[in-house]
Amino acid sequence: MLLVKGIADPETIDKTWRIATGAPIGPFRILDVVGINTAYNISLAKAEATGDEMYKKIADLLKTEYIDKGKLGKETGEGFYKYPSDES
Repeated sequence: MLLVKGIADPETIDKTWRIATGAPIGPFRILDVVGINTAYNISLAKAEATGDEMYKKIADLLKTEYIDKGKLGKETGEGFYKYPSDES
């Protein structure tokens, strides 16, 4: 929701998350590992089930800015972050 509202970019959100929680990676890097399609499908289902416009906006952002551009996450080499082809 922070990204959709334009409050911060994925890198800043992840950095803040890591500092605040002590976690090794932030939520956007996790989504890159899981796959952005998964996050999209969950957001879309939540929007349809609840009628919550924020989840619709999240799904729309994921589709137009990432999925439609082939940025599906680590699997494709780019999602919220870019990954070198030799990084495992």
